Amino acid sequence: MQERESKMQNASAGAEKKGLFTKPTKRQAVLFARRVVAYVLGMFLIACGVSMSRSTNWGISPVNSIPNVLSLALPEISMGLWVIIVFACFILVQLAILGRQFKWYYIFQLVSSTLFGFLVDGTNALFGLFLPAEQAVWLKILLIAASTVVIACGIFLYLEGGLINMPGEGVTVALSKRTGLKVSTCKIIFDVSVVLIACILSLIFFRGSDVFWTLDGTEGMLRGVGIGTVVIAVFVGVVMKPITHFFKRPLHRFLYGEEPAAPAVQGEPAKQEASAEQEAPAEQSPAAPQAEAAPAEE
Repeated sequence: MQERESKMQNASAGAEKKGLFTKPTKRQAVLFARRVVAYVLGMFLIACGVSMSRSTNWGISPVNSIPNVLSLALPEISMGLWVIIVFACFILVQLAILGRQFKWYYIFQLVSSTLFGFLVDGTNALFGLFLPAEQAVWLKILLIAASTVVIACGIFLYLEGGLINMPGEGVTVALSKRTGLKVSTCKIIFDVSVVLIACILSLIFFRGSDVFWTLDGTEGMLRGVGIGTVVIAVFVGVVMKPITHFFKRPLHRFLYGEEPAAPAVQGEPAKQEASAEQEAPAEQSPAAPQAEAAPAEE
């Protein structure tokens, strides 16, 4: 027994020498807490944007289009729960793409998926209290526009928090690693793929409708995907550019206590090298995985 305790103490001492159990300073703890708040607040804003666009019945962001269609076809399961289920499937897709390159700590994406699913259910209930079920066209347009801005702000905060990737982004990054294509190209492939799957599911579930699509979005074979999906997919990135330009530096200083790293100026290869350097520390400390860079998707 004493020998066993001695071995455990020696192992613990060795771990401390390697820095695995280094106690964070008060400043580090405060900065990490700020990042967590930014991350959760960002996800809450994304959920708000999703609920706003969903209320119009004109479609929502591409990555959430499959859960949206499934929640309309099978309403006994909430959209938030469908989000968790579908996002869990996205993690399995990452495993299929990466194979042995799949890191065990990617499973932590289930945490972000579960949190986001509960937030979506909460914001759906919240906006359902005051947004009318039947909306005029002008109100639908206004809500889609507002949703785009809110989602862009949420993604900005969520990415700056730099914690756990959402599974949709994980698929995009995994596809880029496997194929060597740019992340932006893989993002387009992913968005188009999930929207097509959502459309196919809608056509299957609502095939008994007499019309293909209606202006109010509540009838027809195509539901849960529509004009709003296209608008959000195209303009979230556009809206994020000025937000990033004006707020990235001050927010980064607030969250990390230092200036953001200067962007690479030697083209795409330099960016890939920087990405590889950022990923290496994450592999050394899998207990606190960092979000890998990926374009806005929510």
